[in-house]
Amino acid sequence: MSPYLKLVIRRLECIVNPMVNTANAIAALLLGFMALPVFFDVLFRLIFSSSIPGAIEIEEILMGIVVFFGIAHTHANGGHISVDLLTSKLNATARIVIENCLYLLSSIFFGLMSWQLVAQGLGKFHNHEVSFTYKIPVGAFRFIAAFGVAILALTVFVSFLKTLEKTVARGKIIWLIPALIVTGLLVAAPLAGWIPMNWYGAPIGIAGMGVLFLFLFLGMPIGFAMGLTGFLGMTVIYQGIGPSLSMLGIASYDTAASYMLTVVPLFILMGEFAYRSGISRDLFDTAYKWFGRLPGGMTMSALAGCAGFSAICGDSLATAVTMGTIAIPEMKKKKYDLRLATGALAAGGTLGILIPPSVGFIFYAIVTEESIGRLFIAGILPGLLLSALFLATTYVIARRNPELAPPGQASTLKEKLVSLKGVIGMLALFVLILGGIFGGVFSPVEGGAIGVVGAFVYALIRRSMTWPLMVEALKGTLSITSKLLLILIGVGILGYFLASTRLPFILAGFVTGLQVNRYVVFAAVIALFMLLGCLLNVIPMILLVLPTIFPAIVALGFDPIWFGVVTVLTMEMGQITPPIGVNVFAISSVADGLPLQEIFRGIVPYFLCMVLCIFLLTLFPQIVLYLPNLLFK
Repeated sequence: MSPYLKLVIRRLECIVNPMVNTANAIAALLLGFMALPVFFDVLFRLIFSSSIPGAIEIEEILMGIVVFFGIAHTHANGGHISVDLLTSKLNATARIVIENCLYLLSSIFFGLMSWQLVAQGLGKFHNHEVSFTYKIPVGAFRFIAAFGVAILALTVFVSFLKTLEKTVARGKIIWLIPALIVTGLLVAAPLAGWIPMNWYGAPIGIAGMGVLFLFLFLGMPIGFAMGLTGFLGMTVIYQGIGPSLSMLGIASYDTAASYMLTVVPLFILMGEFAYRSGISRDLFDTAYKWFGRLPGGMTMSALAGCAGFSAICGDSLATAVTMGTIAIPEMKKKKYDLRLATGALAAGGTLGILIPPSVGFIFYAIVTEESIGRLFIAGILPGLLLSALFLATTYVIARRNPELAPPGQASTLKEKLVSLKGVIGMLALFVLILGGIFGGVFSPVEGGAIGVVGAFVYALIRRSMTWPLMVEALKGTLSITSKLLLILIGVGILGYFLASTRLPFILAGFVTGLQVNRYVVFAAVIALFMLLGCLLNVIPMILLVLPTIFPAIVALGFDPIWFGVVTVLTMEMGQITPPIGVNVFAISSVADGLPLQEIFRGIVPYFLCMVLCIFLLTLFPQIVLYLPNLLFK
């Protein structure tokens, strides 16, 4: 049987792989043009006091194509985010059997989604629905989305066949049969109406969350798990598959083809262009001129570089890797203790999602419907406070133990002043984006487009942008966008289910009814975020947990903007704590395989800085709220 399976797999790959690669190339190309309609719309508005007709419509069309044409390639390259904490502990046979079941479930799920997108496209053609500005039949865009999802379904099915072939080759097919039966029963229970009718409301919501976490800990990608759980839950609630099938097509397309979500790929692409323009190297060199002669000067320079790069890159992992690649080789030459150096850089990377523009704030705003602009401004002072705590901690450690981080060569005042030209690019982008947003010149979404064009022009001026580098930046942005947007599609589907159960509001009522001080509840939420941060990345965690917790926090009287800053900061702590600690893994790869336990030990003082920062923000909430209240009246 195994040779026949291999033949089938090869034949399918010959069909599927070209489609996957072509779709991804189209998505990357369109992503490169995504900033232009918004940029020229802002430009025309400022110069001619008129807008480009249909700019928002163009962005929504582009966004839908980019997302749906990119998700299959991301899966084919193992890019979709999953939790392997449990599966990594299982033996190879158990892991393969579980993967078989999950891949089969996922391929069926996405097949149904594609079918529904086609059905809705036909319905819109039948009703002669056209776009508002350009009068294009909107059904055509559902067909495009259906094609992208169909490619994903086929790609996942190929993954199923590959794991099936491994199972057969190992002679373990007997273990797959009961596993598939159990999986079939799990899916059949809601589809066949076997769930008790009196389970409506909170009980079915809690059961659904249990199924979701079962899928997650078995290793199903987060977006897959959330979407499948929402679909099955809606089937139970409506005692039939019809409404939940319709919801698959509606939630998936409306989520992906959203003008508001264009801010995600735009800010990511801006960071990619900024990195390739050499800004990160300039920031480190400038910081070293000013901090180099101090104890721990090179580590402090790297932390200052992280803070500066965070102002133009909204991702913690990218910030850590970028500055680590530059600083760690230099620290080795200066005989720095690598435990301190790598711990500082892993922690410094967390500034990337706190100092605006921040992808974490963007997703918090999407989930809670708060102002992205207010969140961006709210993150400035806490980001500077945490940066100062990191710098002070490094200085104290190096002052007490000079052998860990010896001081470097002193620079003259002239050299320091001349070096400031290295921060011009960063400051120009930072002021351009945030100045335009809170000056009312353009919105946060438009700020992303302005930032992309600004970073690209700066890279051209520096003569650091080549065609291969631009292609690399577009592909990197597309991969990250596909990961995040597939999770958001899953959140959209799951959100229909949770809203039907009213679980978030029931939970909020329960929490507010507890006879305890609200800060006790807040402390419990912070502890939960810290725990989950050890298992999940920041964005998936925000999308997974926040919809159920946020209503309770608001009901307790906490300011949602303040809570957003504290939430992002708390969740970022998980990026440097075991067992996941993605920043630590990234820095370890840059540091030539320094043992992870050594990096984790180096992180301890910076982790305590983050705890202290949360305490200060709780004690003095005006650190967060002063600037938003001043600038957004």
